Amino acid sequence: MRLLHTGDWHLGKALRHHRRDQEFEAVLQEVLDIARLERVDCLLVAGDVFDSTVPPPEAERLAFEFFRELAGARIPAVIIGGNHDHPRRMNAFGRVLELVGIHVLGEPVPPEQGGVITLPSRDGSQQAVIALFPWMSERRVRTWEGLLRGEGQSDYANTVGDLLQQAQRFFRRDAVNVLLAHVLVDGALVGGEAAGERPLHMGQVYAVPPQRLPMADYVALGHVHRHQEVRAAPTRAVYAGSLLQLDFGEEGQRKCVVLVEAEPGRGVTHLEPIRLGKVRELRTLGLPDRPLPLEELARLQEAADLQDAYLRVFVKVDKPFPGLAQQVREALPNAVEVVPVYPRQPQAPARRLSDLTPAQLVSTYHRQVYGADPDPELLSLFQRLWDEVVHEAP
Repeated sequence: MRLLHTGDWHLGKALRHHRRDQEFEAVLQEVLDIARLERVDCLLVAGDVFDSTVPPPEAERLAFEFFRELAGARIPAVIIGGNHDHPRRMNAFGRVLELVGIHVLGEPVPPEQGGVITLPSRDGSQQAVIALFPWMSERRVRTWEGLLRGEGQSDYANTVGDLLQQAQRFFRRDAVNVLLAHVLVDGALVGGEAAGERPLHMGQVYAVPPQRLPMADYVALGHVHRHQEVRAAPTRAVYAGSLLQLDFGEEGQRKCVVLVEAEPGRGVTHLEPIRLGKVRELRTLGLPDRPLPLEELARLQEAADLQDAYLRVFVKVDKPFPGLAQQVREALPNAVEVVPVYPRQPQAPARRLSDLTPAQLVSTYHRQVYGADPDPELLSLFQRLWDEVVHEAP
């Protein structure tokens, strides 16, 4: 069986109010081209198709246009809901997509009620048994405990681990056994090369220990946006990662889809991340503790590696002034976020907020946020408005 694993599309997500529909369309076309070229038996989408439970129409158009082309290429797909998707909305349009070989499950159901499906290979010589585990909220976990155990249990991670283990009962020796899940596994790496790698440990409440993943031939995971193979898992378990660098926390991450070949009784025989080329880079210029002076930005204007990148710029300024973002974008048109950094003011001895007058509170806030005292006219206006409100007749 040849499987193509992707997930965390987050269609409709903007970058600092900048819409990215054309980028999503281009990268989805690239995924479709890979699926056709590799003649895959099935596409696995591990949740978070949309960025919102109520996605904008353009995001839905992109998704359904992709599904239409996928069905036209006669490539089956299995899609699960993530924590950003509306589970009942997913189930509703899944009823129609099922007619063209695209299986959608928005929320977890027991294996006997559609939580496990069987799909044949293109030539019919092999089958895949795919266990589906969409995102499960803490509230939903408690509901399942009542169904499966008849008792209460507050440990989210252990309960989800138990439910994942349920899938093993339906795996077969003569099939390729796959778990498709949108779940957080303890120890997963987040952050890009530029942002700095760091393991994500959420404790025993929300992160499932990797040892609790079931013994499938392949575990296709979604939820963490950095592509990686899970350490300490009992089998090959992989996060495909997101399609685009969605925010500056993903700066430096290489985006990909994962091509998997597996055989009954042998497990994974080939696993290949295929890098996506239709991805615009996110770059940060300057740092909070080392901001760039305005005059230096002009020298960066012709830098070849910045021409097509979205930029976050930390700018050194002495005090607030209007038009800073516009001035930065005249030099660097792709600056989607401009962060002014002001000189640090000497810290006065701390005073309790309750001891300060309203005008003093405003001044303290302004110094902390903007690095300078507020304009006297602004402070005078605040005081006048405050006095009007305080002395207003009831």
